[in-house]
This record gives sequence, structure tokens and C-alpha cells, in this order.
Amino acid sequence: MRLASLVLLLLSPLAACSGPTAPQDVGVCWLGGADASGPARFKPVARDVDSLESCAVLLEAMRLKGGAEIDGAYQGYFIFADSREISSAMHTAGIRYPIFQPPQRASIDRDLTRLMKEQGGKLPDAGALSLQRQ
Repeated sequence: MRLASLVLLLLSPLAACSGPTAPQDVGVCWLGGADASGPARFKPVARDVDSLESCAVLLEAMRLKGGAEIDGAYQGYFIFADSREISSAMHTAGIRYPIFQPPQRASIDRDLTRLMKEQGGKLPDAGALSLQRQ
């Protein structure tokens, strides 16, 4: 009986990680995310996206255009963009890791704002994005 209680106690943290999963389709950037009132809902934003970072930039463009917070996903990872940071996690309640550092994000936001202004307010196309690692 004691052993069964110990096993249940040890397995309970694993159960917490079994929440909704992010779509795993290769190269697809998704908008949406987990909703506390039901299952996760996602819709594709772009296909043939080459990296999690590029997907995060597309989601940030959507946030800059008028959303306070944007959730999305890329190849099994959740992406969260809000006014504080752009981060990713394997689970909605998991540890969130920053995708960009503050100076990188400031540069990305500046370039996205300029690009969307040049395009008459349209969101950038995934193929038009290129990230330079600094």
C-alpha cells in the first residue's frame, strides 16, 4: 500500500505535463493555442516556415497588428508572444524559454513595423522573412 502511494506521488508531476500538445506538422506555423474551457484549437498561418524563430516572428507581427497576446505553435512547441517576451514551451503550463533576447526583439519589432507600413498594413509573408543571427 505504501509502495502504491509512493508510485502515485512520483507519477503525479508527469500527469501535469500531459496537457494539450502542439501540432507537429513539419514547417507549419500555427495560430491558436490551448483554451482553458476546451481542447487546443489551431489554424495554419503559414506553411514552409523554416524555423521556430521565423514562426515566432510571424506571430509577433500579428501581435503588433493589434493583439495583446498571441499564442501559436511550431513543430510540437507552443509559442507565446505578449508585451513582455516571445517564448516557447513544450507544454502550455511548462517552463517558457525566451526565443529572442530584448535587444533582438526590439530590432525585430522595428523591422516588422517598417515592413508592414511599406506593405500598406499587410502582414509579412513567411518567405519574405530572413533572420540574421547576431
